[in-house]
Amino acid sequence: MARRTRRTAQLLAGLGLSGLFLWLALRGQDWSSIRSEISGADLRWIGLTFPLGVYVLYARSQRWRILLERSHGRGVAMVPIFSASAIGFMANMVLPFRVGEIARPYLVARNADLSLATTFATVIVERVLDLFALAVFAVGIVLIADVPPFVAQGARFVAAVTAVVFGAAYFVTVQRRRVLPVLDLLWARVPVVGPVVLRLEHEFVDGMSAITDPAIMLRTIAWSLYIWFVIAVGFAVGFRALGLDVPFIGAGITVTTVVALAVSVPSAPAFVGQFEWGCKVALEEVYGVSGSAAVTYSLLMHTAQFATQVLLGIVFLVREGLSLGDLSRLDETVETVGKGQEPM
Repeated sequence: MARRTRRTAQLLAGLGLSGLFLWLALRGQDWSSIRSEISGADLRWIGLTFPLGVYVLYARSQRWRILLERSHGRGVAMVPIFSASAIGFMANMVLPFRVGEIARPYLVARNADLSLATTFATVIVERVLDLFALAVFAVGIVLIADVPPFVAQGARFVAAVTAVVFGAAYFVTVQRRRVLPVLDLLWARVPVVGPVVLRLEHEFVDGMSAITDPAIMLRTIAWSLYIWFVIAVGFAVGFRALGLDVPFIGAGITVTTVVALAVSVPSAPAFVGQFEWGCKVALEEVYGVSGSAAVTYSLLMHTAQFATQVLLGIVFLVREGLSLGDLSRLDETVETVGKGQEPM
């Protein structure tokens, strides 16, 4: 009952925040102008976002493969990694609670016969790498563009969070022989959750071992910067669809960074509201694009990205013989596995 109450509260909070951001993005807009912008858009440019979206997923899978192979000490086939990634990103688009973040490591661990806890940890390392790339982009746009104060504050916040998270992960991994025994004593006193953490924490730290390998970190940092650059190009092609007079790469990086910061806030599935607000703020506040054009851009790009990730995810969901209901129950399945029981 407590779990259901917590889940309901999380869902309502996400829906409420999405509603707020959507209202902020759309308030005061002239819908006749937006309809005119949409009818005049060159959708061939929007169509380019599909192959770019597929390629970004492939690049993410390549980066994840490096981390998985380093952490598990053996080769991992590309197909289960790409399949799990496609399904995971699709799940984030159509299901609440960002269940895709659970689906990705669970599916690749199941299909490639990997340790679940170690695989989960590689996803944490991925997030640290994404934070690093976004911090670089955010600091860059603050230095070269006249951004609103809250964007500058967000850039500093991302940089600080990246440093803290990386430092903590590095310290725990390097000093595991000293740190883990202390943590073991603490977890031993925690009912219910403590025994599960005790069983999995060593495997989890194994999954973060790539952080201590300079060669692996250089490779994955390079991949991360490249991935987010390609994502920025994907955002930039939308400028051509609407004939927006903004710097192709510079504005693409700015929109990418602001949207990434916006969607980090709890939201409804598909990041509705936060995505639109991020696009509008980046284009209107930084580059002086009209509100109607900025909102039109956000709606077209969001629809294109949603369609790309959902269609690709459904293909692999069917291939795996799974359903959306299976994905929605994955958090319970992972909890069962964590307790050392067989999943249902």
